[in-house]
Formats: sequence, structure tokens, C-alpha cells
Amino acid sequence: MSGEASLAQQPSETTRALTDRGRNAVARILASAIEIFSAEGYGGLSMRKVATSAGLALSNLQHYFPTREDLFAAIITETIGEYSRNYDNIRTDASLTPAERLEKLVRLLIEDGKQPRTQSLFVNFWALAQMQEFARKSMEDAYLFQRGMISGFVAAVNPALPPPVLARRAALITGQIEGLLILIPQRNRFPSDIKGIEDEAVKAILAVAAMP
Repeated sequence: MSGEASLAQQPSETTRALTDRGRNAVARILASAIEIFSAEGYGGLSMRKVATSAGLALSNLQHYFPTREDLFAAIITETIGEYSRNYDNIRTDASLTPAERLEKLVRLLIEDGKQPRTQSLFVNFWALAQMQEFARKSMEDAYLFQRGMISGFVAAVNPALPPPVLARRAALITGQIEGLLILIPQRNRFPSDIKGIEDEAVKAILAVAAMP
């Protein structure tokens, strides 16, 4: 695993040394915040609305997340953590070859991209990153993490690749997978005229990973 994976593993000031009650409160806050952000974007992500949805007083929410920017950063961190756990499950599956692990990862990300929740979440991430510097930086960090994770899978397939080439391959694969989102807006399947595109994407990505 690349060093960038540490982004998802470092405890934040919010989650460090919390009591069980505090961890439960943070989990409820994040679940509510992600749901609201996915449905309504940053404009709908009011602190009061999140507190009400999580069943907390506003002052309690602000104890853990003083500002809306803090809450957004936590949404990014939680999203990275979810992907990191999935990546680790695949990366440590000794029953698969390196190429099979990469294929499983790619298929997981493509399937995830078909989900309306994922589509809404990332459309709102990208939109906010175009307007707000703090969001742009958070998204840069998130994609740095993802490219680092993917580079680890590619390196296992093609250990001879030098680091600069590995970084470019990981970026290209990330772009290929993310670009598929524009073909499945708000539905859980690709249009019938491009049926089978998942298999073509997997073939192309495996070929990119194996290139000398």
C-alpha cells in the first residue's frame, strides 16, 4: 500500500480519544451530514439541519464540528475511510493474483459509481471544489489517496515500473473509472447501447497496468 493511504488512517482531532458516547454521536452526525450533502449539496448542509437529523442539540454538534467546513472535511475523511477499508479487503486477499485483485478493485469502483448515492455525493464534491478553496484542497487530498492506493495494485501487477510511470498509470486509471460516471447519471446501469462497457474498461485498465 502506498504511503498516501495514511490519510484515511490518521485519527483526526475530532475522533481522537472520544468516549463511546462521543463516537456514537460523531457516527450519527456523519451519517446525517453525508445524507444531507448528497441530497442537497453544500448549500443544504446547515449545522442546525444536521443536528436535528442526528438527534442532537446544535451545541453538541458544534462541540465535535465547530464549523461547516469542519463538517465537510469530516465527510471527505469518512468517504476516504470507506474506500480504504474496501481496498484493504481486496489487497489482502491471498486467494487472488495481483491482476485479479486489480480487476476486482476496478469492478468494485465501477459498480459503486452506478449507485445514485455515490453519483450525488461526488457531483456535489466536484461542484463545491470548483467554488471553494477548502473543498478543492480536500478533493486533491482525496484523489491523492486514491491514486496512491491504485498505484499499489498496479505495482503488484507490474513491479518493474519506475515511480513516475506508476504515478501516471494510477492517474490514468483513476480518470478512466471516474469518467464512466458521466454515462450513468442517476441510474444504476449503463445505457443499452454501451452494454458491456464494464468488461471493456477492465480489459483496458489491465492492459495499461501491464504495459512496460
